[in-house]
This record gives sequence, structure tokens and C-alpha cells, in this order.
Amino acid sequence: MTRSPILAILTLGLALGLAPALAPAQDVAQAPAKALMSGEAWADFCERMKAVGQSILGEEFPGDERERAEGFRHLARTVGMALQWEVDFADPAFPAFYRHDDDVTKWGGPNVDNTYLRARIDGASSYELRGDLSTIEDLIISTHDGDMHQGKTGVRGDLDRSELDIDQEGRFTLRIGPDVDPERGIRTAPDTDNLSIRQFYSDWASQSPGEFHLRRVSAGPTYPRPLTPGEMARRLEAAARWVETSIPAWNAFMQRSAAATPANRLSAPRSVPGGSGDIAYGGGSFQLADDQALIVETQVPRARYWSLQYYSFGWFESPDFTNRQTSINGGQAHVDADGKARLVVSSRDPGVQNWIDTEGRRTGSLAYRWIWTEDRPTPTAKVVPFAELRQHLPAATPAFGPEQRREQIRVRREHLERRFRR
Repeated sequence: MTRSPILAILTLGLALGLAPALAPAQDVAQAPAKALMSGEAWADFCERMKAVGQSILGEEFPGDERERAEGFRHLARTVGMALQWEVDFADPAFPAFYRHDDDVTKWGGPNVDNTYLRARIDGASSYELRGDLSTIEDLIISTHDGDMHQGKTGVRGDLDRSELDIDQEGRFTLRIGPDVDPERGIRTAPDTDNLSIRQFYSDWASQSPGEFHLRRVSAGPTYPRPLTPGEMARRLEAAARWVETSIPAWNAFMQRSAAATPANRLSAPRSVPGGSGDIAYGGGSFQLADDQALIVETQVPRARYWSLQYYSFGWFESPDFTNRQTSINGGQAHVDADGKARLVVSSRDPGVQNWIDTEGRRTGSLAYRWIWTEDRPTPTAKVVPFAELRQHLPAATPAFGPEQRREQIRVRREHLERRFRR
């Protein structure tokens, strides 16, 4: 089958490891107001989303029935996020927090122990952020100049709980802007365009989201300006470009990651461009038969937070972490007497607390995070027959029965209801 020129562009970008973007229709680029009024701007957006949908049929993307279904779901989710972010949260004069990477909207390998908030800001303006951290464990506040899949990796601030002036009730106030003393807030750069907050939870039984309020303190309009046809056309163009870059970029990232580390092995931890400097990432992929399990063993890092979780291969989405035990963090894990944690990756319940449920998948991506850590141990991994699993674990490893598993899942569900549904 002959591919269209649009698909050829996408395929070439993937081959080069880039995040390609398709050019908007000529009328939209040159006369956005006219294109919106005529309907051409919306038609252009729809045509570009159709082209992205056709691109994920290519051989560089997963193609079995489950992965194809998940791929189109991922595309639908990404379109929804792009439209909200670029259309409804686009005004830096009146910033509002948009929650993303939750139990529904997933992209770019989110940490399931986080609630992610982002707000549009302008690097030339000043803002005040107030918050209440009394219900969460920790957080990272940072500013960015775009998203990693757009090839933008500028990060500023990167403040955690220990770096904030917090009162006895857990409240703080932070200044953000181009003239802020970096010792007292976050100094922005001219190209800064968003503020990000990552809230961390290790104890899913008791912790719930914090409270945050962001306002512009620089001079500016009293009310948001009425939306114009030209501005709406530009927002649709930005949303289309966000999707066009995200889908191929994260797929290419997953392919490069899988090629860099042999299956059933984990890479050494490292910081990544565009990520937080407080986070050391490592990972790899698993390939398991139904009668096999992967034991991941690590010295517990001297870190305020650590975790291991898995992601779908082609789309870099977190799996069903509400109804299944697809992740383990330092507050949830059983640690053996020798100071090591041993985690079992398998499709069947192994009857131990530290289970990573693969949802019946034979392949997937594993990622671990050491955050605010004093050391950086590299985990080891080995494949064992599922029937012989107990022989490869310490004799003192406690059994974890069906009732305990049901309680574990109940805690997960109720925590995520508090986090995302109230």
C-alpha cells in the first residue's frame, strides 16, 4: 500500500528519532481569523488528527488487537488533553491549574504516585503561588519552556518541600517571575510558558491532594479578553501540533529505550534532559512467558521516595493502576532483613506483597525512580519459572493471600477516588 505524503513525513521523522510536526493548511497559517470563520481551521485540525490516526497503523507502532485498541484510545486521550491545554488553559494572564496524567489522561510515562498540575504562565510576568501541603508527602515545583516531546527541555526552579518556607499548618507562599531572587522563589526565563507541580504520595491509605492557588501579580487586564476567531484558530493549530509531536516522539523514545537495554535487564539510574534534577530514572523491558516471572532485586536507596512501575510498550501509558497492583513505592513495599527489596513482575499473583501485575501482558516497559536520593543503586533482574519462584526469594518472605490482596486493591481504589474524583 502506498503511503500518503503526510505519512511519509511522519515515518521519516520516526526514523530520525525526531518529533515531527505537520504544516497547517496555508489559509490557517496566513489568515487564521478568515480560516476560522470559514470553517477551514476546524477542518484542518480534523484532517491532521486523521493523519495521525493513519500513522499509528504503521509498522513502527504496536499492531496486535489489544495494542491497536489501546493506541486509538491513547490518541483520543491525547487529542482531549491537547485541546484542553491549548484551547482552555492558554491564557497566561489568568492562569489556572490543569490536571493531567491522571487515571484517564496519560502520556509520557507518568508516575502513578503523582498528581500532576500545570498552568500557563508568561516568562516576562510575575506570579504568586500559595499552597497547603498538609495532606501530601512531598512535591516538585518547576517551570518549563514547553514539553519534552516538542524538543524543549528547559527546566527552572525544581523546588521541593524542604526548600519552601512552610508554616505550622503546612501553608506556603512562593513568588515566580523574571526578577525573583532564586533563593526566595523561582526566576523565570523569557521563554518560560508553564508552571508544573508534581505531588507525591507514598502512603495511599492516608494521603490526599494538596491545595494550590496561582495568580498573576504583574499589571495586566482585569478580565480575560473575548476570544477572537484568529486566536481560536491559533489555539487549534497549537493543539494539532501538540498531538502530532507527542504520538511519534514517545513511541520513538520507547523504541530507543528498548534497544538500549536487553530485555529483562534494568539500566543504571540517571537524570534526563527536561526532567527534574531531583529524579534519577532507570528501567528496561520485560519479555515473559505465562509460566515465568521476573524478580527485580535492589538495595533500597537512601531516598525520600522510590518506586518501580510498568508501562505499555508503544504508548508509554501507565496501565490500570486503580484495579491492579501495577506499581510499588517505598511506602508500600516489603523490605527484607538484608535491606533489599525484591519485586516480582508476573501475569499471575505470586502470593507476595511486592507484586507488579502485568495485566496478562508478555511484554512491557519497566521504570524505576530514585528521588531526592543520596545514592543510586542499580537493580538486578532475573527470569525464573513461576512454579519455582519461592526458591528464589528469601525464606522469610511473608505470604500475601487473597484477602490481603483485596485489601491492597481497596486502598488503591479509595485513594485514587480521593485524588481524582472528589
